[in-house]
Amino acid sequence: MLKWQTKEGYKRLLKDLVSIPSITHHDGELFMAEHLHHTLSSLDYFTKHPDYVRHHPLPDGRKLITAFVQNDPSIKETIILLSHFDVVSVEDFGEWKHLAFRPEELTAKIIENKELLHTFVQDDLNRGEWLFGRGIMDMKAGVALHMSMIEKATTGHFKGNVLMISVPDEEVHSEGMLAGVSVLRQLQEEYDIKYITCFNGEPSFTKYPGDTSSYMYTGSTGKILPGFLCYGKETHVGEPLAGMNGNVMAAEITRELEWNVDYVEKFREEATPVPTNLIQKDLKDHYSVQIPHAAVTLFNLMLFNRSLSDITDMLISSAKSAALRLEDRLFERSKNVSKIVPFTPKKEKIKVLTFNELYEHAVTKYGQEELDRRENMLQTNNPNADERELTIQYVFELASLCRDISPMIVLFYTPPFYPAVCSSDHPLIKATSDEVVNHAKNTFNSELVNVHYFSGLSDLSYIGFHGDSRDLSSFTSNFPLLGSRYHIPFDDMRELDIPVINIGPLGKDAHQWTERLEINKVMDETHPLIIFAMETLFDQAKNQI
Repeated sequence: MLKWQTKEGYKRLLKDLVSIPSITHHDGELFMAEHLHHTLSSLDYFTKHPDYVRHHPLPDGRKLITAFVQNDPSIKETIILLSHFDVVSVEDFGEWKHLAFRPEELTAKIIENKELLHTFVQDDLNRGEWLFGRGIMDMKAGVALHMSMIEKATTGHFKGNVLMISVPDEEVHSEGMLAGVSVLRQLQEEYDIKYITCFNGEPSFTKYPGDTSSYMYTGSTGKILPGFLCYGKETHVGEPLAGMNGNVMAAEITRELEWNVDYVEKFREEATPVPTNLIQKDLKDHYSVQIPHAAVTLFNLMLFNRSLSDITDMLISSAKSAALRLEDRLFERSKNVSKIVPFTPKKEKIKVLTFNELYEHAVTKYGQEELDRRENMLQTNNPNADERELTIQYVFELASLCRDISPMIVLFYTPPFYPAVCSSDHPLIKATSDEVVNHAKNTFNSELVNVHYFSGLSDLSYIGFHGDSRDLSSFTSNFPLLGSRYHIPFDDMRELDIPVINIGPLGKDAHQWTERLEINKVMDETHPLIIFAMETLFDQAKNQI
C-alpha cells in the first residue's frame, strides 16, 4: 500500500520531517539523515534492495542520503532528485521558538494571534490550508515530495531510473552537495546509468508581497564573495597626514562598488542584483592612538554568464579607480593643510594587486617554506574559525610581511562560491519546460512562470562547470583557503555537467517566523505536476536519442 501519494499521507510525512530540528551544523542534521534512511528503508522496494538506500559520510561526520530505484536494468536514463534537509536557526521565532518544529501547534498559535500578522499572511490564512514551521517550505516540503516520487518510482510508474539525493549544509557552505558531487559520479559508474536531468525541489519563491504566481526554474544564480584588504600606513593621530587610514581606503572601495550597475548582468528579462557590502571593518584588536592602518571590505556579487576572469579584471579596475581618488584627495587635503602648517605635500601612490601577486611577492622575500609554516600555524590555531575571518587574517598577515609595498589594496576571494548554471536552452529542458507550462495551464488553470535563474542560490550550482583553465585560474589563485579549508570538486562537476530544472511547492516567507506552506496546492497541483514533468523528461530523452 502506498503511503505518501495522498494529501493526508503527504501531510503526515511532512510534519514528521519538520519535527526534526535539523539546523545546519547542529546534531539535528545527523538525526535527520538517520531518519530519512530509516523512513525510506521502510518501503517494500528497499526491503528487497537494502543496498539501494545509503548513508554517505562527509569528512566531518555528517551524512547525505541516496535512494536509487531501478525497475529495468537495461534502462540507463536516470533522473536525479536533489534536496537539502538542513534548515536555518529559530531565533526569529522569539517566545514561540519552542514551537518552530511543531507545525500543528505553531499553526494553531499563529491563528490565535492573527492580529500580530501582516495583512498578506492574514489573507493567506483566510484562503487556504496553511501549515507553519521552520523549514516547512525551505525545504522539507521538497524532501517529502521527492520521497513521494521515489515511492511512486518503486511501483514501476516511470520509464527510467530515479536517484534521490538529500544533503545537509545547503544553508551555509553547501558542504553536503560539494561532497555529493563525487557521490553522484561514483554511483553513476557503479550502477552503469546515464543522468539526464538534475531535478531540484527548492520552493517557488514569491518575488514581492502578495505575489500569487508559481515559478519553475531552469537554472540557478551564481555568487562570489570578493574582498579587499586595505593596508595603509601607520601613524599617530597627531600626525594623520603622515600615514594612510585603512578605514578611509575601505570606505572608498565600498563607495565604488555599492550599487554599481556595471556589475549587473542581464539574461533576457532577468537581471542580477547590484553588488552590496556584507562586511566592512578595521583590523585593530584594541584601542590606541595609532590610526587603523588596515581594514577590509567584502561584497556579495551575483553572477549569470560573466566569466570569473572578467570579474577579476573588473574588480581590479574598480579598486584602481578608488585608489586614484584616494591619492588625489589625500594630496589635495595635504595642500590645504600646508597653507596652515608649512610643509611640502607629497603625492602618495597606492598599489592595487591581487592576492596571488601579494603571495608571490611574499614568497620572493621570505621563501615558500616560511609562508607554508605561517598558513599551517594560522589554521591549526583556529580550527573552528569562520572561513571569511580566517581568510582575512591570512591576507592581513601576508600584507603585514610585505608592508614595504604599502599602501596597498589587495583583492581576494573567500567562501562560499556558487557557479551560475542555466539550462533554459538545453533541448531536453526547453522541450520539457514548454510542456510543463502548457500542462499547468490546461490542467490546473495555473500560470506557471519559467524563470531562467533561481535567485535564492541552490545546490544546482555544482551540477556542472564550464569555465576554462585560464578563467578558473584567475579565480582560484586569489582564493586563499581553496584546497585547504574549502574544497570545490571542479573536475567532478565538469564530468557530471547535467541539465537542471527546479519545480517545487509554493511557499511563503522562507527564513522568517511566518514561513508557511499551502498543503492543498502542493498535493492538488505541485505533486501531479512533478510527476508529469518527470514523465515528460523520460519521454523527451528517448525522443532526442
